[in-house]
Amino acid sequence: MKSTAHLNGHPIHPMLIPYPFALLSTAAIFDIAAAITSRGEWSQTARHMTAAGLGTALIAAVPGIVDYFGTVPPRTAARRGATQHALCNVSALACFAAAGSRRQEDGRLRAGGLTLAAVGTGLLAVAGWLGGQLIYHEHIGVADDTAPRNLLEPGHAHA
Repeated sequence: MKSTAHLNGHPIHPMLIPYPFALLSTAAIFDIAAAITSRGEWSQTARHMTAAGLGTALIAAVPGIVDYFGTVPPRTAARRGATQHALCNVSALACFAAAGSRRQEDGRLRAGGLTLAAVGTGLLAVAGWLGGQLIYHEHIGVADDTAPRNLLEPGHAHA
């Protein structure tokens, strides 16, 4: 099913999701590194990356929401998968937002904040896997789901 939120036939949501994933997961790495090394400047970098990651996640969510209601058929396995995908992403963002409130005076995250950032990163990975399931198994956001799926199998002519 072709994505409702697309640009020249290309779904917008998958174009945008690498930004929050990269920013937030790297922010978690910087926070962990700051905790291990006591380098406050790494915590500051992590704070900036977290803010940028949360902002870009909100931007990426807009076409995702449009596709959820405009592309994914209700009462289907695809809708259940899309709901799980959305819940994992929202939970991940909540983890990162809550982690930020658990900073020490020097800016480094307390143990609970580090745990939340790690859990948030894990949830982003699960959400990505679920998004892949939607595309590759449920064919959500695929412009032409009638195309042969075995073009790369041996014996098939290549263009």
